[in-house]
Amino acid sequence: MKNETTPAMKQYQNIKGDYPDSILFFRIGDFYEMFFDDAITASKALNITLTSRDKNKENPVPMCGVPHHAVDIYIGRLIKKGFKVAVCEQMEDPKTVKGVVKREVIRVITPGTVLNPNLLGEKDNNFFVSLYPDQNGYGIAVIDISTGDFRVAEFTDSSGNSHEDLLKRIKNEFLKLEPKEILVPKSFLNNSDSKLQTLNSELSAAVNSCEEWVYDYDYAYKTLLEQFKTVSLDGFGCENMPLAISAAGAAIYYFKATQKSPLTHLYRISLLKSDDFMNLDFSTQRNLELTRRSYDGSKEGSLLGLLDLTVTSMGGRRLKDWLLKPLL
Repeated sequence: MKNETTPAMKQYQNIKGDYPDSILFFRIGDFYEMFFDDAITASKALNITLTSRDKNKENPVPMCGVPHHAVDIYIGRLIKKGFKVAVCEQMEDPKTVKGVVKREVIRVITPGTVLNPNLLGEKDNNFFVSLYPDQNGYGIAVIDISTGDFRVAEFTDSSGNSHEDLLKRIKNEFLKLEPKEILVPKSFLNNSDSKLQTLNSELSAAVNSCEEWVYDYDYAYKTLLEQFKTVSLDGFGCENMPLAISAAGAAIYYFKATQKSPLTHLYRISLLKSDDFMNLDFSTQRNLELTRRSYDGSKEGSLLGLLDLTVTSMGGRRLKDWLLKPLL
């Protein structure tokens, strides 16, 4: 990224350096501007005009922009394509400030951390899954930040299951949840492409990563105690689930880093149980067309589409959950 002499561009570069994996929406007046590689990427993804700053210079800076009143539409398009968007706002009134206006990133929006109802499916959960792999198995934490639903589970080889069996069980759970984003340790992302591809092959969820220390059990346990304001996790039934605790603690860390605000609506955690329900694998769901038509993936024409006369988003989500988890 070529250094620019103007204070505003220096400010942009400093902020962008803290969010290298996100498209930075940089507020300037009534527009959110994007520069350099972000501008090239966003202009293609959004099908908007790519222009340049300082056109008369030898190396003009690529740029594009969107109006602030329509920003939700453009962010929604990027999120659906798996991008992360860092929203940088003006923290001062430009009319009262001499020099560069103070700017800060107020939130980072990812496919699994969307809170704006305009960007969410009306009757669909927006699940985020944190996955923690270990030599003994896997821990997962499932969160819908828009509703406060927070559940954990462990898949271990203690019952004699092979590693392939564990992956198959997790994949079936993922296919029921249809997560929009999966969080994994950076080492797992770098070294286990085939396992991730197996888990994500029919989902196409966005995959992001955190440093290994974020999944450290002691750190994750402390993070959860601080979040729930308790002295133990006994009351939630997960005190003796170290893999799930690591996954859940990493999820809370990630949400705090992206939302930049208290997560007060995440005040309890429950177990993701499958033993109480009939296990419907993905092939069964697809062939019975429980929630989507098999040939085009649409809800209309499926069993859910036929039965869904609910009038609220909560009711629609509950009906879908009942169809995918029939009681034994």
